[in-house]
Amino acid sequence: MNPFTVVLRVGLCLTALLPAGGTAFADGAPGLTTASAPAGQDRVIERVVFRCQGGVRVQVTRMPNRARIEFAGQTRTLDLADGVNGVRYRSGGFAWVNDGKVASMQNTRSGAQPVSGCVRVN
Repeated sequence: MNPFTVVLRVGLCLTALLPAGGTAFADGAPGLTTASAPAGQDRVIERVVFRCQGGVRVQVTRMPNRARIEFAGQTRTLDLADGVNGVRYRSGGFAWVNDGKVASMQNTRSGAQPVSGCVRVN
C-alpha cells in the first residue's frame, strides 16, 4: 500500500470518528463545538488536575471564555463569568470557582458543593 493510500484511509477514519462540527484535541480525543462558538473558541489553553476532599480527582480544561470540568464521571462545560474572588466559570446551574489556592464546584441553585477543597496537583 502506498503512503498516499495510508494517509487517505487514516483521514477518512478520523473524519468518521469526529462528530459534525467537531474538533480533535491534542490528546486525540474528539470534542464538540457549538455552531455559535467563534473560531478558536475550543482551543485548549491549559489542562489542570485538582485533588479534592474525599480524594475526588477533577480535570479542568481551560479554553478561551470557558472551561470543561470533568469529575466523578461527569463533564460540565462552563462559561467564563465575573469572579469577585478569583476565576469563575458558570453555566447550567453550576459554577467552578478557583481563588488561586483552593477551588470548588458549586450548585448555584441549591448552594451544594459536589466537590470542594480542591488543590492543584499539576
